[in-house]
Amino acid sequence: MKQLEPDLWQTSARSVGDGVYTRAYLLTKPSGNLLIYNVGEAQADDLEAIEELGGVSIQVLSHRDEASPALSEIRDRFASRLAYHEADDRAIRDFAEADLSIAPGCNDPALADVEIMHTPGHTPGSVTLRYESPHGRSYLFTGDAIVPIASGWFTGLYPELESDAAAAVESLRLLRDQSADLIVSSAFGGETGVVEMTPDAWREIVDERIASLERRFSLQTG
Repeated sequence: MKQLEPDLWQTSARSVGDGVYTRAYLLTKPSGNLLIYNVGEAQADDLEAIEELGGVSIQVLSHRDEASPALSEIRDRFASRLAYHEADDRAIRDFAEADLSIAPGCNDPALADVEIMHTPGHTPGSVTLRYESPHGRSYLFTGDAIVPIASGWFTGLYPELESDAAAAVESLRLLRDQSADLIVSSAFGGETGVVEMTPDAWREIVDERIASLERRFSLQTG
């Protein structure tokens, strides 16, 4: 585990494809720690470190691609709850069923200070989380709605797997005004899924992604 901020830690990276990696992030909070995204099945050292940092109250998945047998291991080890959006339930429940269905307005005490946005497109149940840390920085956990790669930024859309280009564009329009000090994706190419950001730079990045998707899928939006 590597500490990024006073209350934010990242696990070691694991490969999920050719040049594509993912990490999980532990957000330590007085109301209960959140494990955002997922670890692999062979990350015992990360789980040991998470236990030393107070364990997990809720594990939050941003979308169904993060599901794996590790969900049950985490739940059993930490007596934690699993949260994800019900629109991705059919794919995730093969590994573990949700204890909490998350959506905008979720009033669970452990998530009371976390803004939840439904950002479908990559998958029907994709969500983005925004957190204003009491230590002075803000974090935007974008899942795979928008991810950094070696050549810039990317949104993976696979219509044969229920991706929806028009929904992705509308989700990006929502995220355009959700700038944060740190953008924290689930998947990433290159060296890191955590990128420091300014509001102007973020709007420029999202606008480019929207324009690219509109061209690629011949969308008329806006």
